[in-house]
Amino acid sequence: MPNQEIGSVDKVKITTLVVDDAGYDTTFMAQFGLSMLVEVTTAGRTKRILVDTGLSSGPILYNLNILGIDLKSIDFIFLTHCHYDHTGGLAGILKEVGKEIDVVAHPSLFRIVCTLKPFVKYIGMTGENSREKIIQNGGRLLLIAEPFELITGVFSTGEVERVTDFEPREDTHIVEGGQILPDPEADDMSLAVNVKGAGLVILAGCSHAGIVNIIKQSKKITGVETVKAVIGGIHLRKASEEQLRKTVSALERVESVCAGHCTGFRALKTISDKLGDRLDSLHCGKTLEFQT
Repeated sequence: MPNQEIGSVDKVKITTLVVDDAGYDTTFMAQFGLSMLVEVTTAGRTKRILVDTGLSSGPILYNLNILGIDLKSIDFIFLTHCHYDHTGGLAGILKEVGKEIDVVAHPSLFRIVCTLKPFVKYIGMTGENSREKIIQNGGRLLLIAEPFELITGVFSTGEVERVTDFEPREDTHIVEGGQILPDPEADDMSLAVNVKGAGLVILAGCSHAGIVNIIKQSKKITGVETVKAVIGGIHLRKASEEQLRKTVSALERVESVCAGHCTGFRALKTISDKLGDRLDSLHCGKTLEFQT
């Protein structure tokens, strides 16, 4: 990080626009994937970041209408990684935004990525979200690999350093030069919001880099040791017992966790057993606020 003086925000509000769970007794539309609206306020001025765009734009637009949120008020779009369930709605969202808007993502966003088991399946950016169509619909691509400050007090982790020995890369692959190669998953990035006097609020899409690595990276780039909250997908549904145990041990030092999507039932139960009511479930319309 270029800055020695670390910025902060007075308040952050996170609203889950779409995720796998619609929530209890609601009319929200759920869908596999994730999209969150992050609103940060400092000195009375608010900026809005759309984090990921779900599997498709329809449910997001439907839920935004219920929530009474104007899509045109969004200032940035931040993509945590290329997978279709986090980027599928991008072009549709851009059309509705109706203005040029910065889309922040990793330089490897458009790589050809797939799973091989039980059969070959492409899981990256879909055709309607090609580079050309994103630009055509008003998206200004800012493809940045290093950590940086999007807004004062709001940081992209950039490529996350993998320093733990228990958070393995997934069994996904890229096609490059006519070969199938292991996917380094370098594009997995998260947001870290430094709330003045409270600590870091970390927003993760799927935590493919490992949530413990992400926490360590967030602390490193900001110099802030207190983690107020971890929110998003934690991708522990196929975790080994060792990974699950060590991850939960690290999360015990976090004040609150709100997780869902790819986290997995077994992991949620294990986290709940340790954190109790400090764990909350991610569902459509879920709103969390943290302030000075």
